[in-house]
Amino acid sequence: MFNIIIKESKEFLREKTYLFFFILFPILLVFLLGNLLNESDIAESTIGTVRIDYQINTEDAYQTAAIGSFLDTLKKEKGIVLKETKDLEQSKRSAGEDKIAAAVSFSGYPLQIQVFEGTDRVKNRTVEAILRGFIQNNRAATAVMKSAPDQLTGLKVEKADYAVQNKLKIHRSMIDYYAISMVVMIAFFSTIVGANAFMGERQNKTINRLIIAPQNRVSMFLQKICGMVPQSLLQIGIIMVVSVVVFHANYGANWESNLYLFLLFFVITFCMVSIGAVVGLVIKMNPFIVLMPVIWIMMFCGGSYSKEIDIKGISDKMPNYLFQKAAFDVAIFGNYNFANRIILACVLITIAALMVGAFLFYRKEEER
Repeated sequence: MFNIIIKESKEFLREKTYLFFFILFPILLVFLLGNLLNESDIAESTIGTVRIDYQINTEDAYQTAAIGSFLDTLKKEKGIVLKETKDLEQSKRSAGEDKIAAAVSFSGYPLQIQVFEGTDRVKNRTVEAILRGFIQNNRAATAVMKSAPDQLTGLKVEKADYAVQNKLKIHRSMIDYYAISMVVMIAFFSTIVGANAFMGERQNKTINRLIIAPQNRVSMFLQKICGMVPQSLLQIGIIMVVSVVVFHANYGANWESNLYLFLLFFVITFCMVSIGAVVGLVIKMNPFIVLMPVIWIMMFCGGSYSKEIDIKGISDKMPNYLFQKAAFDVAIFGNYNFANRIILACVLITIAALMVGAFLFYRKEEER
């Protein structure tokens, strides 16, 4: 097995195309995109004043009182300006023109909340968070009212800070954004490396030797894929170290989070390699031609090349978007929950891909 690992590592280091696209290219992109787009893409956003028009149109006395109490609490916030509107259509137009952050309608029974947002994504997330908090509290209070209404006597709504600028321990720049997104990009491009696992054997006409070799095919396939572990560790390590030392990028806030991010990136990369290996056994075309357009489209739609690209209903479904979200949760907020789920999902997908790939290679016939 060690011979295969050494062989794969030497082939990777000898291949100039791989060295450029998988090590030098992402490092250059971290520097170029991080500096050239620093003015158009803003790493940290200040919410500013959130202006909301609202309309209450419900005959339920309890809901009206609950909404009123909630809005009274919000009016005490310095960063939030509330205004009751009699013309909801005009308020919706104002939201569309970004004159206000949103227009909100409270109506019906059971209570229905309609939100008409503007185009400012930061303010939209703020409005969403505010209303989500109200909905959760309202549901809990409604449940208590039905089962034990006496418990609501004297209930007061606690003041909450809805629009406070997050005090990040590290000043974030676009260099930090691309330092993470470029590692994710490399993880995706590793699909091509996995698909090319047996391409060299085909080109050198040695694939049939592997097929007819007395060694167990399943073991041979797994050794071949595991032989790519060192190069995956190498490329991730080089990109992260160069980004930090040369470009002064920030990943995690401490060495523990940086180590965790390295693990996260490696698990994602090896998962992509395993998937690529399956693709390489299925298709006979050059994997680079087949996979490259797909990967670029996914990376573009998922916001890897600019965080300002957000296609509703598409961007947040892209795998690279989810991987980046997991990494940013760890790097910025120290939140490991989503990243843990990503690692678990990648491990399960890797196991499934290796099983499928081993089966396909086991059943593979000699090529003519």
